[in-house]
Amino acid sequence: MSFPKFPQLTTKKKDDPKGRSFTVHLVASVQARRVVPPASNGTERPVLLAYAGSPSATRAFTANLRSGLSAKSNHHSVELLRSLSYRYLTTTPAPGQALVIAYLPDLFYLHPTADKQGELTFISAPPTWWLDRQEQLLTPDFGPRARDYARAMAFVARLDTRSPLPIANDPAFHHTLYRLAVETQPWCSEPSDDCTSSLKCRGLYHLGLESPVLCDVHPGSFADFLATVTEEHLPRQSTPTTRPTPSLPISLAAASQLSLF
Repeated sequence: MSFPKFPQLTTKKKDDPKGRSFTVHLVASVQARRVVPPASNGTERPVLLAYAGSPSATRAFTANLRSGLSAKSNHHSVELLRSLSYRYLTTTPAPGQALVIAYLPDLFYLHPTADKQGELTFISAPPTWWLDRQEQLLTPDFGPRARDYARAMAFVARLDTRSPLPIANDPAFHHTLYRLAVETQPWCSEPSDDCTSSLKCRGLYHLGLESPVLCDVHPGSFADFLATVTEEHLPRQSTPTTRPTPSLPISLAAASQLSLF
């Protein structure tokens, strides 16, 4: 079975007497170097890694990753630290095919676990279907900017579930806060191909996810930022609205909708 669309990743145990190696195809990845820096030898440590292949190959490849082995391609190598709590989600896009997504749930889930409450470190990568729906709902009020307003809603929803500070429930204010964070704050990053970029991604559209935004800010710095933005940009009379809750980004509905192969 061949997947010419995607580059290969291979794992191999040095002490395997049979010299076996297991190869899968890299579908998507997200690197957040501020959160999980690469190894000193340049090995990448993605916070999300999606790969596909036959069920037997992906099972063996996953077992090797879990044991701490790195995976190599022609151009780079990756590893998933055993000290981090990666979650592995497996689905079947088609008969004889398996897709595995390894990711750090506290970075991607809307609600963090109790021990991470108060930490403002997350990645907002809303599902495309959710953004499409919110864009339709917001277009009558915000026109061509509706999709960016929906991105802001997803971003602020994650801030709201992690920070004890009250954030005004106003779509225009959410958009202003989001834009100012992305455009002016060093703790908020969009993907870039720059080798020094703190956020890199590839292939997320194969998983039905939009381009991510990384937030990694100390609660005190965010409190100062929120106070300034609120004072300068919150309308004096805000109309209360119901903020739709974004679905968990790692929610693979029907495998047939992933358009992997």
